[in-house]
Amino acid sequence: MEDKITSFLAYEGRIAITAIKTTKLVEEARKIHDLSPLATAVLGRVLTITALMANEMKNKEDKITVQIKGDGKIGTILAVANNKPEVKGYVQNPYVDLPLNEFGKLDVGGAVGNEGYINVIKDIGLKEPYIGISNLTSGEIADDFTNYFVNSEQRQSAVALGVLVDKNGVREARRIFNYTNARCN
Repeated sequence: MEDKITSFLAYEGRIAITAIKTTKLVEEARKIHDLSPLATAVLGRVLTITALMANEMKNKEDKITVQIKGDGKIGTILAVANNKPEVKGYVQNPYVDLPLNEFGKLDVGGAVGNEGYINVIKDIGLKEPYIGISNLTSGEIADDFTNYFVNSEQRQSAVALGVLVDKNGVREARRIFNYTNARCN
């Protein structure tokens, strides 16, 4: 199945919901960078959120850069995209490996760390690019971007991200994002 972005409105237009599937994108990144399963989960989440944010940009010349610098072993995480969205990314330590977390899952939060920041640069054709910065809250990426949207872009938001990796590669990568529409009744 192809990667896909689907958007719709709920509650009479008060809530915007976007779902994205990026399994092929994340699997391609895993192969290109020879990523460990944990690095695949981390980069996959960042590629997915970057693709969704890029898809919201209006002009074909618009570009977005997402940089995450935490105190975890994975180091810097970087993703860039245009509005098509064509996305590429990088992790400083593609071979990072940690024990499973207390829930028996890949320890994304431990790999990223919870001390550091997200830096989002949107070049949307103005004199200067828009730069948004937000502190990491957990290193889990989804929680951190929920915090970013609320504090940096002033959008009440909820973000869920997931990358399912097994010994054969990426089985599924997806994201659900919603935010309260600014329209009032």
